[in-house]
Amino acid sequence: MPKIVQFTHPGHEHGPEKNNPNHKNWNAGAHKRKFLHATGRYVQGNQLHSGELLFWGEWEPPSVVNEFASRPTWFHPRWLHRPYLPEVIPDPHSDGASLQNTDPYVFDGPFKYAICKQFKSRTGRPTQLANLDRGSIVLFGSTGNQNKPNAFFQLDTVFVVGDYLEYDVSDPAPLSLPELRDYHTAVFQMAFPNPTKNSLKLRLYFGATYDNPFEGMYSFSPAQVFNGQSQGFPRVALKDLPYLTNNLNAAPKISGVSIDQSTIFWEEIRTISREQGCVEGVHYDFWRREELG
Repeated sequence: MPKIVQFTHPGHEHGPEKNNPNHKNWNAGAHKRKFLHATGRYVQGNQLHSGELLFWGEWEPPSVVNEFASRPTWFHPRWLHRPYLPEVIPDPHSDGASLQNTDPYVFDGPFKYAICKQFKSRTGRPTQLANLDRGSIVLFGSTGNQNKPNAFFQLDTVFVVGDYLEYDVSDPAPLSLPELRDYHTAVFQMAFPNPTKNSLKLRLYFGATYDNPFEGMYSFSPAQVFNGQSQGFPRVALKDLPYLTNNLNAAPKISGVSIDQSTIFWEEIRTISREQGCVEGVHYDFWRREELG
């Protein structure tokens, strides 16, 4: 049975380094979101296009940063990040700090989700999130106006489970495929930098894509086409919807549904995203460092 998952992650915005206003190093602190500028593909008018896109997401590797000239509200981004992956991936424990992984990972092929909240750190046991069926929808986002009467869910990523690869953290060989090279080094090795003999079976989920949808559903991040605008946009606001809680804290909300219920809900989320001025960003590429000057 597929599930609809409301998945909260920290919603604060990454800024630049204190000693460099135009760069953010690989994050070694708490997870945050970035407002990102990348090349990619998007759906507009039910047609697939290519171009440069703006969107909210997670990217813990480095980025080149610029401050927006205008920020109309606290929900608008202050900084614009252009993400890149270093040619040499740093040691996860460089400078004595643990470097963060990126999960979900929306770059370089189908969206991917493999680690976060799939197990309980205290017990080392998998959760329901390590056993999602195809057709499940994971809405990644953060609670806006938390603990206030006007709280709502700030959506950054719609992840539709299209397929998955089961793996054990004690034997990550299945994640060593050539097409997963960057993902393995930038994500898995940051989350599990030290070999372990303790078995923990998780799943690397691959998001359904526009070219290979599941029952018509595809993964996307609400995005806008980049045209040199001087300000960003708030995350898509979801409020008073079935299967969701306006004021959700850390624990995910998981609802078992039928495929028909899943597709109807996905269509509703896509409609709301479009009504709030977004296209569906369905593929993103990070920049090469030399492209960023």
